[in-house]
Amino acid sequence: MSINRVERNNQTAISLRALRGSALKRGARQGALLIVVVILIAYFGILNSYFVTSQNIQNILLQATVVGILGIGQTYVVITGGIDLSIGSMVATAAVCSGIFSTHTSPIIAILGGIVVGAMAGLVNGLLIVSTKITPFIITLGTMGIYSGLALIITGGQAVYGIPSNFQHVLAGKAFGIPVPILLFAILTSLSVFVMKFTKFGEYLVAIGGNPEVATLAGISVRRVSAYAYIVSGSLAGLCGAILAARLGAADPNAGSDLLLVAIAATVMGGTKLAGGEGSMVGAAFGAILIATLTAGLTSLNVQAFYQKVAVGTAIILTILIDQFAKRRRR
Repeated sequence: MSINRVERNNQTAISLRALRGSALKRGARQGALLIVVVILIAYFGILNSYFVTSQNIQNILLQATVVGILGIGQTYVVITGGIDLSIGSMVATAAVCSGIFSTHTSPIIAILGGIVVGAMAGLVNGLLIVSTKITPFIITLGTMGIYSGLALIITGGQAVYGIPSNFQHVLAGKAFGIPVPILLFAILTSLSVFVMKFTKFGEYLVAIGGNPEVATLAGISVRRVSAYAYIVSGSLAGLCGAILAARLGAADPNAGSDLLLVAIAATVMGGTKLAGGEGSMVGAAFGAILIATLTAGLTSLNVQAFYQKVAVGTAIILTILIDQFAKRRRR
């Protein structure tokens, strides 16, 4: 056996061990999040018996859908080492556009219109980032203001009312007895897991986040794949805008302003490294469910909204600190 072949075999074995170790760490993180969710449900259930009813659990999952879908979209971006601060503003722009479309066309076209609006906004983000090479934080901070302003300009600063019932039924109704947003959340999570584990696109995202220079030398088009990540994030934000318009029966140009931080929080709590190169779609979904559970539990205890924000922020910091402590212990 040649020396080169031996070296390749050794490198392959090392890579496989690294992948297994990374998968085990992600599995442990996801299991821990699930345990915390169960503990929270049990705790709030003791304090309020209604909290553990099937209807309330369904409501919690429903509240987690938008944050979870946004968290999944953000995970695609963060894995590459980037970040998208404009997702909340994209939700608002897509919501008003989808709401306006719904009054003039079929529900499916209106939903697709919202997704396309989000995808175009994501494309603009991606193109600006890869062409100017300015840090994604700065670019998306700027586009956050642009998209927020566009939502207000399109509507004249007023909410879009008169959303047709058929549009609301498609995204706010039920299928097989399950709310459509929850089904979409489950499908998109499963699809994203498949993309990350079994497609070249997912492999390239991780490679770019791990080391973009090495990814380039390996023949990966870093600029193109990075731009695609922002398009995916924008598309999911567009879908969330349509979901909000359907659920609320109106499209608010200020919708999404409070979604950015919780979406990023769900992503980070789920085990995605802000430095890139590692992430979990299931973890982002569980992170969103944990946040929704905590918020719903505090609401059931009549805790005021501003105290809830303090509690959620504290939970996020504690989760990250515990994870960092566990990593140091493993080292």
